[in-house]
Amino acid sequence: MQASHVAAMASTATNMRSFDAADWKTYIGALEPFSGVIEELRAKLEVASKPKEEIEEEDTDGVDLYKGSFSLAYGTLTLLRDTKMHLKRNRFYGLLGPNQCGKTTLMRAIVNEQLEGFPKRDELKSVFVEHEIEDVEVGVQDDGFPIFSVDKPGWWWVVYTCNEVYKIEKTATEEQVKELMKSVGFGYPGGPDRAANLELPVTSYSGGWKMKMQLCAAQLMNADVLMLDEPTGHLDVDNVLWLEDWLESFPGSIICTSHFTPFLDKMCTHIIDFQDRRLKTFKGDKGKCLTQFVEKYPEKKSYFELSNEIMKFTFPEPGAMEGVKSRSKVILRMSAVSFTYPTKDKPTIVDVSLTVSQVSRVAVIGANGAGKSTAIKVLVGEQKPTQGSIWKASGLRMAYVAQHAFHHLEKHMKETPTAYIMWRFAGNDDKESLEFKSKELSVDEATARAMKWCIDTVTGSVRRVTSAAEDAKRNRQDEAGVVVPDAAVNRRQKKKEKTYEYEIKWVLKSMDQNSWVEKEILIKMGYLKLVQREDERQAAMAGLMTKQLTQPSVEKHLTDFGIDPESASHTQINQLSGGMKVKVVLAAAMWQNPHVLILDEPTNYLDREGLGALVLALKDYKGGVLIISHNKEFCDGVATEKWIMVGGFLRIEGESVSDEKEEKGNNQAADDVYDGAGNKIVVNKVVTLSDKDKKKAIKDIEKRIKENKKKKVLTDEEVWELEDKLNELKEGLKAEAPA
Repeated sequence: MQASHVAAMASTATNMRSFDAADWKTYIGALEPFSGVIEELRAKLEVASKPKEEIEEEDTDGVDLYKGSFSLAYGTLTLLRDTKMHLKRNRFYGLLGPNQCGKTTLMRAIVNEQLEGFPKRDELKSVFVEHEIEDVEVGVQDDGFPIFSVDKPGWWWVVYTCNEVYKIEKTATEEQVKELMKSVGFGYPGGPDRAANLELPVTSYSGGWKMKMQLCAAQLMNADVLMLDEPTGHLDVDNVLWLEDWLESFPGSIICTSHFTPFLDKMCTHIIDFQDRRLKTFKGDKGKCLTQFVEKYPEKKSYFELSNEIMKFTFPEPGAMEGVKSRSKVILRMSAVSFTYPTKDKPTIVDVSLTVSQVSRVAVIGANGAGKSTAIKVLVGEQKPTQGSIWKASGLRMAYVAQHAFHHLEKHMKETPTAYIMWRFAGNDDKESLEFKSKELSVDEATARAMKWCIDTVTGSVRRVTSAAEDAKRNRQDEAGVVVPDAAVNRRQKKKEKTYEYEIKWVLKSMDQNSWVEKEILIKMGYLKLVQREDERQAAMAGLMTKQLTQPSVEKHLTDFGIDPESASHTQINQLSGGMKVKVVLAAAMWQNPHVLILDEPTNYLDREGLGALVLALKDYKGGVLIISHNKEFCDGVATEKWIMVGGFLRIEGESVSDEKEEKGNNQAADDVYDGAGNKIVVNKVVTLSDKDKKKAIKDIEKRIKENKKKKVLTDEEVWELEDKLNELKEGLKAEAPA
């Protein structure tokens, strides 16, 4: 009777595909004589109940490092349930799965000794190499502030990690570590100038150099298991080859996540795939392991092609920009820019000139340390050019996703993505764009601000203070009325002069004493940044006027970037995977409907479905796109123009062209034009000029440009506008001239 009951219970559990070992022991085989054999019966029935293709081929060769089963959770979310894993020595395991499935969590659980049944560090040395190195408090400064390990020099971090964190038997010495770091390319005092110096703090290293530093620690520890999270993310072609060679000579086993298909295909001996909260291990041939895996599981084809069949991103329309009727019109310009970091003798970028329009599809490429990210930081205003100038159209909205994308989120880790966006754009402004802008004054601005200005008591206009040498009495009157700008609180257009004036709040004066001041005067006073800030605020307001900053509206926007409402409004950012965090940063950047999107290494952490969705969304996007990426597949899928950085110098190849049909439509005169705030204004249609009128217009423009060289009355953007118009008129005359 008992045997019949146990058999019936086992049959029911098998039909329900319920094979939890503890449940079988408690409810099915609790009594003798069944308790001794119930686990063997359960295991056999579990295998027998699986379809043939789900039964994994056992790897019987080599030395076992770990063989067991476990479950894995993150908070209340179950990532893996009663799954098996079998690791052998001298294997390369590629860890696959979509964002948020638990790849990084699994590796972190192993290194933190939190994985059930996995050998501890003193039995099996497991090292985890990741992009964001954890801050560890290692001391206290004299003023009471903590000292963190990442604030120490790179060589110190390696010594500390080996000796104090992993407590290796044969302690690592300073001399030993420095020699090893030199051998992998780190700079040192008196040695060659490199992008990373072993004596500088870890915080000064890029992602690629942080990885090399951690690999030095792993080598000194003689690690048994080396775990890598997106190791090729920040590396150029030469450094990827260096990494492959280094890993080939590594004596232990490697577990690695990567969305760079050629790297996985070349290096892997096995694939561990996350499927339905279980790990499925596939054994292949080194050099074509991923190819064989995709051949066996065609649904994984996204590793060899970028598509949006599973996930789709939808980017918003950029919206109108005053005075810009064609997407191919230049809206951002860098002229003869050089930049030198304060800690370096040589400039990082030299004499760089470039232009950006809304049809731009640009890949910025070059070796690590060539100046790619620096050029972009100067372009967006994070760094101030040492020489040269940056100009942008007054209504331009730019979105910038930095190389270390998480730094956008680091102060908001305990908020939800929805709360972060609502904080960032409250008040019709982008708080973050202010935070990362350079506030340092140029030499010219500082000199200009040293000059004193006053409000003329007769005309009410702002002018320079009369010098005592010119008129002592007037000088005393002017000195009594000296004004210093505190903030720009509004902007309005002077239509006749086709320029702007700004409502200025003066230092130590009330709001009712505000004055309207022309743009040119403010620039001469040394307040170009104040002008640009108000232009940006007005542009942001125009972009945000079409959206309501409410939870439902933000959730809908986040859905357009592959973030479900549960993750958007009920999950803290620190609980999201790396890929999901990148999507949050991207969605936030696109909230204000930008005209230009700049992405620095956007492929890091995104899964293959996310990459495919990003490529196709960028193709459909109506604004300009600049991307820095070492991922050739991604660049080729997006860009038609290449900015190649070599040793700080820029070379441009290819071009960004608009759809001819679309541009024809855009260039036709329109009855409706929209101002910077998106308001419609009625204008007359453009009248086609005769050849005679064109020649007269050319003479007038040339005269204005010539006069400006002497009087310097025009701003740079006004000169460029005139030069563009001049070229347009001359081209028009050429085109109409008889052959």
